[in-house]
Amino acid sequence: MNRVARTAPHHAGNALDEIARPFAGDLLERTRLADKLTGYINRVREGAVIAIDASWGEGKTWFAKNWAARLQREGHPVVYIDAFAQNNELDPFFIVAAELALLLEDEQGTGDAIRSEAARLLNAMVPLTGRLAAVKTVSQSPSGPKEAAHDASHGKASFQLASDDTVNWIDNRLKAWPAEKALFANFRTTLGLIVAACDKPIVIVIDELDRCRPTFAIRFLERIRHYFDMPNLIFVLPVNRIQLYEAVKSVYGSDTDAGAYLHKFIDFFLSLPRFPSNDTAHLAHIRSFIGGIFTRHGLDIAAPKRQRFIELMTAWAALVPLTLQEIDRAVTLYILADEPPEQGIATFLIVLKIKKPEWLGALLKNDRKTLALISEDFLAKIVADSQKLPMAPDRYFRALQSFFNSEKTNHLQDRQVITQFQTDVLDPNSFYIESLEEIAYLIRMIAGSLDLTITD
Repeated sequence: MNRVARTAPHHAGNALDEIARPFAGDLLERTRLADKLTGYINRVREGAVIAIDASWGEGKTWFAKNWAARLQREGHPVVYIDAFAQNNELDPFFIVAAELALLLEDEQGTGDAIRSEAARLLNAMVPLTGRLAAVKTVSQSPSGPKEAAHDASHGKASFQLASDDTVNWIDNRLKAWPAEKALFANFRTTLGLIVAACDKPIVIVIDELDRCRPTFAIRFLERIRHYFDMPNLIFVLPVNRIQLYEAVKSVYGSDTDAGAYLHKFIDFFLSLPRFPSNDTAHLAHIRSFIGGIFTRHGLDIAAPKRQRFIELMTAWAALVPLTLQEIDRAVTLYILADEPPEQGIATFLIVLKIKKPEWLGALLKNDRKTLALISEDFLAKIVADSQKLPMAPDRYFRALQSFFNSEKTNHLQDRQVITQFQTDVLDPNSFYIESLEEIAYLIRMIAGSLDLTITD
């Protein structure tokens, strides 16, 4: 039977309404990936499950929402689901079916048709858990020894009744199995015809799946593949692939080949590009991103102090490296501290607070072990990598490392180290430093102005 082709409807409470102009301020040029994906889903009519892989804090949600909003404006029926917000007792089948029914609601009762078939199937999917829990409950012994003897026979009888009830329920389910298979087929047939009638593929974005309880996340993947694998239906999963691997192993055991398992449910993974490959462009994009945060807070980036912080934070972010979320946190911390003096020290302490918070208290207490870790484990790598990155302030990183090398060797008053720190770390016009102790005091003072929490 031919059906009237559908275009994307709009319903209240759409999570994408907050995006006035998709990909506005796309400093990382992720529109290019969106263009490729749009071309792909418009060509693939048999349906697909696509995972977009990136670490936490790399902007997966921003990309997913902006791409979904743009698809919606181009006529695609689109659903955005925050899986973490739904991380409760609801079955993922219920969540997806309910969202599809809402999305495809029309005057012909399409939404009701989806709900009706989904309700019948969901009723047949009710697990044994509740029944078995009842058996466990009635089989528990009374708490008091006096009551135990009196209720022993009653407990056995209750257990037998509950067990019989469970056996009867299983027996009925076995007899009803042919009918339940028909319900599954009816649901897929009904939904498949509705989805196929859409002019453009339906896109369902399942966000934050990697933050959910492992059992919920894996059940979500299994429900998608088993019940919604059909032409014209595209699922997009912005995830951290490593976290999803851990979820699989948590559910099925540490020896499970998580990659092989996930490929049963996900057609392919795409990596969300962090920055353009060109190193100069890499730094320019980080700098623009940091400048955008200042602008968002209503601050002019032209001030010399702010310019110095932006340049140093750009280098730190590229070399550590910092995620976009971490960069945002770093700049916000700096702003909330009313832009403290000594940008070289403040930037270093902020980075340490975000990446190595466990070192901060020990550093300010002059712990020798921590000083060695900062010098040999942290700053040594930064110094080595900074030589490969254009426009990175090599002398600044070397001066920091030289100071911590001297500190870990019992406060040797190395005039060269002090001069180097004065020239390459401290702000211009800073007061004159005569000893390593004064540098250590200055670091503690800046930490106090940043209101960094120090714990034992």
